[in-house]
Amino acid sequence: MFSNLSACIERKDLLKQMVLSKLIAGQKDLMLGYVWWVLEPLLLTFVYWLLVSVIFQRGGPNYPIFVLCGLVPYRAIAISVNQSVGSFSGKFSLISQINFPRLFLPISDVVLNHVKLLFGFIVVLVMAGFFEVNLTYNIIYLIIPYSIQVMLVCGVAMITSVLGVYFRDLKNLMQFIMRVLVYLSPVVYSMERIPERYHDIYLLNPIASLIVSYRDVIMYGRAPDPKLVLIVVVQALSLFIIGYMFFTSQDRKLLKFV
Repeated sequence: MFSNLSACIERKDLLKQMVLSKLIAGQKDLMLGYVWWVLEPLLLTFVYWLLVSVIFQRGGPNYPIFVLCGLVPYRAIAISVNQSVGSFSGKFSLISQINFPRLFLPISDVVLNHVKLLFGFIVVLVMAGFFEVNLTYNIIYLIIPYSIQVMLVCGVAMITSVLGVYFRDLKNLMQFIMRVLVYLSPVVYSMERIPERYHDIYLLNPIASLIVSYRDVIMYGRAPDPKLVLIVVVQALSLFIIGYMFFTSQDRKLLKFV
């Protein structure tokens, strides 16, 4: 079990090269290239702002920033999970002929999407300044929910990448689940809209704790709630350990089904 982890540590430079190659390949056919990293969250926020604030006259002050704080990290999660399902699809030759940690296939997508997330946060902070949100030195606390999110998504990706080999329909199912989760997470609404008696159940969704933490730091200039951080750390660490153990147990069997 630990040999897989040791191999990953020894060949971490390979993970870096995989991420860079995907980064370049993903932009080469796009006219605007890396500009989409900025445009995409802005366009999506504009749609929600138009629908909620303009048409339905809801949302409150600084609603575009409110949405950005939830939408930008949520998209990184959703895209990473959806991509992880197909991590081994069409890669029989690669994994059968080249000796490398197969764990890098789902993890590289997670790392790539969370590099993009860093650029997304730059957009959020610039927009926050435009809307005169009072940014404070507490902005350094962004590293807390960000790091937890990376660990959480890596854990999920390790599980879904294996299940995606055995169950080909999982890709469609996960796309549906991630669409539903956007409404079960406080992406376009505040957690205060959830009755307090349901908060414990609601926080079983770790994405909720992460988004609330992002908003605490960016919009309200304060450190994340320690209780929420503790809850989501336990969830993320548990998923990461379970994901790693599951992936390691199935690693050698994957070649038969890819």
